Amino acid sequence: MNTSKITCLIGVVSTFWVAGMCGLGGAEETGMWPSGVAGPRLPLPYDVSAYERWPELAAAVDRPWTLDEVKTVLAERAAAEKRRRELHVYYYRIGHTIAYPLPLDHKLNEKALPQGIPGIVYPWSTWLSWELEERWRVLHAAWRYLGDAEAGALCQRELAALARWDDFKAERGVSLATAHLAASLRLAAMDASGWDPTLHQQAMQAAKALLERDVGPWFQQSWADGKPITPARLHNIPVIALFRAAQLARAIKHPLNATLEPRALEVVEVWWKYRMATERHTEGTAYDGYVADAATEWLAEIPDRDRWLAQGREAFDNMVRDWTHSGLPGRVDLHAPLGDVEPEMPFWINALGRIADWYQLGEGGWTLRHFPVRRMPAATLATILRNPDFFGRDFAAPKAGPREHLASATLRTGWHQGGLLAAIGLPRCDMGHLHADSGHLILGWQARFWITDPGYQQYRAGAERDYTIAPQAHNAPVVAGIAPTRRAARLVALESQGGGRQHAAIDLTPCYQGLPPRASVLRDVWLIPGDEPAVVIRDIFDNLPAGTEVRTHWLGNAHLAWSFPAGWARLSDGEHIVWMGTVPGTIEAAILDRHPGSRGPLTLHHAAKVPEGRSVRWWVFQTGPAGTWNPPQLTAKNENLSCRRPGDEKSLWTIP
Repeated sequence: MNTSKITCLIGVVSTFWVAGMCGLGGAEETGMWPSGVAGPRLPLPYDVSAYERWPELAAAVDRPWTLDEVKTVLAERAAAEKRRRELHVYYYRIGHTIAYPLPLDHKLNEKALPQGIPGIVYPWSTWLSWELEERWRVLHAAWRYLGDAEAGALCQRELAALARWDDFKAERGVSLATAHLAASLRLAAMDASGWDPTLHQQAMQAAKALLERDVGPWFQQSWADGKPITPARLHNIPVIALFRAAQLARAIKHPLNATLEPRALEVVEVWWKYRMATERHTEGTAYDGYVADAATEWLAEIPDRDRWLAQGREAFDNMVRDWTHSGLPGRVDLHAPLGDVEPEMPFWINALGRIADWYQLGEGGWTLRHFPVRRMPAATLATILRNPDFFGRDFAAPKAGPREHLASATLRTGWHQGGLLAAIGLPRCDMGHLHADSGHLILGWQARFWITDPGYQQYRAGAERDYTIAPQAHNAPVVAGIAPTRRAARLVALESQGGGRQHAAIDLTPCYQGLPPRASVLRDVWLIPGDEPAVVIRDIFDNLPAGTEVRTHWLGNAHLAWSFPAGWARLSDGEHIVWMGTVPGTIEAAILDRHPGSRGPLTLHHAAKVPEGRSVRWWVFQTGPAGTWNPPQLTAKNENLSCRRPGDEKSLWTIP
């Protein structure tokens, strides 16, 4: 296992909006969450379903925020930050909480901390710098937009304390920690008004040292080689570091900007090109947002900005569509957990706010207005308060329907809580931390993901790592023990049909290595609208040896209740249910299991034989109200399927 690659991949997460185990160091007695949300201090484990069930956000479902709420949340967070006596950083990937002094006037010695993952020096400074930047942005925004002088004085003192750091690198060199510290020091450089002159001078000394001592040599080694910029070089860590360094160099008018900015412009041009070309470059919605956050804040201040924004419009529009159409109905802040998508990483909403403002995008404006204000990073709160006229508008909801994205296809009836989302994995890019999840279905409805995915990759060896990237975490068919490993699925059809029905057809055959010649695996997905919408899947297997075993693994989200009436599986949240059925055959309780590496979801392990080389397998997900215990009735004929309610001769729907 390549430990340098692992170090890069794990060092890209944060905790500032994680409501849970990280203490506020002085706020415990008030019952505040780290995000400033008033309420009980409940743990928020590293589980993609935890944010769906966060009780303090329940009121945000389907309701746009107001400008007064934005100010209130910012004031709450600033008050909580001012009460802190020490900084507790919860490293949610590995379950460690580490305390740091405030102000932090010395560099973190990562070697003095525990072993996060055996065999490597864990990048503790990434999470720390991420938390520090959010703290300073909260204090800075409260100072500038709410007139909180105490917050401003605290922000000034702590940024000035960076002048006493030996350097701004992580153990392995310039990294995301350097990028976040550069972004923080840029807060001091962008506007010196109201600053204590001595503290401002110290902050500028730190900014100069970061560029000259750390960024300059790193740039010569990593970006000054003149070699072509391939998709592999667009990995988030070096790109974010470059954008943030260029942003700081311009802000303090440092000579290094003459070197950094041309290369950064070249990188952003290539990034735009590869996203829209056959390479379909992406790192998933969360990590694309991480890069876009750095890129858009840097571009916002660039000379001749309008020319560059015109050039990047297609790529930026594409990002906004990805972020919007991947959102959970009723909770647009949560994306379908395909690939490596972490709810702890809402950087994308910072970028979406800037992009929506630049291009006056109503779709992006609607998404931002429905993003729960208590989940917003401080940078987004500041963007709203800088431009309340635009962000305070009422926007029309985006148009629902089938959409193709860089690494998925989505079928959707709407964005509000009663809407239904079927997101289908369609990765075609080779970035390392994406998953081989072609054809994998995520079902979102009533502000929950009912059929889900771990949504991340564990890097510690053991059962959890095996689980998060193995076939048991995805519901594409495993044929004769062969799971899809190539990112090569073909989208054959993506269409709207009569009556609001939507359909996607995917050829999964190229994703398998080692199938017999002429063998094929096809998956069709239908979304059927209505008061009780449904999702139907048809898997067709052809030219396989008679008796070939096909296994399918379905992950029901954590904290849902299972039952098994009359050969169906029934998932319930207490108010709503999703019936899960299959044809041919039945679903029995004995095939439900909890993988030892799972942090919550249970897995339905289904196995069946292909009788004569060709087989059609149906999967039905029918929604309904809780309290209903009689499942639908299915009738299959050839490659058609009809569904009716028990005791009702009239069909609810027929496929195709």
